[in-house]
Amino acid sequence: MNDYTIVKTRLKSGHVAVRPMPDGSGYKTRAHRLAEHFGRWVHRWKGYTMSSKRAAEFEKLYAEGWDASTIMSELRPPREVI
Repeated sequence: MNDYTIVKTRLKSGHVAVRPMPDGSGYKTRAHRLAEHFGRWVHRWKGYTMSSKRAAEFEKLYAEGWDASTIMSELRPPREVI
């Protein structure tokens, strides 16, 4: 299951929009929080716009299990499962 999609934008050369998919709970998902950390919400694109370099960093950290705080705007490392 994809938790987000990445689409090209016409804003600037090399910029993309990360569109996190809602999970139905009404809360921001991990993809929303990470995308918010790396980009900026643009309603026209219905996603967070960022450079392709930052999008690659977003994808890498998402795959590794990282999270971000909405309030503090800081990255949180993956939790260890015991």
